[in-house]
Amino acid sequence: MDKETHFKYESTQDADTLRRYLEAITAGFAAGELRLGSREGEVVLHPSGMLGFLVEAKSTGGRMKLHLKFSWRETSAEDAEDDALTIAPGGQS
Repeated sequence: MDKETHFKYESTQDADTLRRYLEAITAGFAAGELRLGSREGEVVLHPSGMLGFLVEAKSTGGRMKLHLKFSWRETSAEDAEDDALTIAPGGQS
């Protein structure tokens, strides 16, 4: 069993910096690897297969919020084999 890795980073940034972060995330999805790091540590993620995607947007009293969430499971080759579908024709009479 893999050890749990937790990464969190929070700050205030300008829109151009956030755009560059989103472009890096997009490139990471395309490459199949996302590296997130700060002075506190680093986590490497490998997005593949079907990914869950959640978008939440909120506007309350002049305060705006956008929440994006991506989720997926990393599976081993053995797990993929166990879930494989097999279809074969029935015997002919």
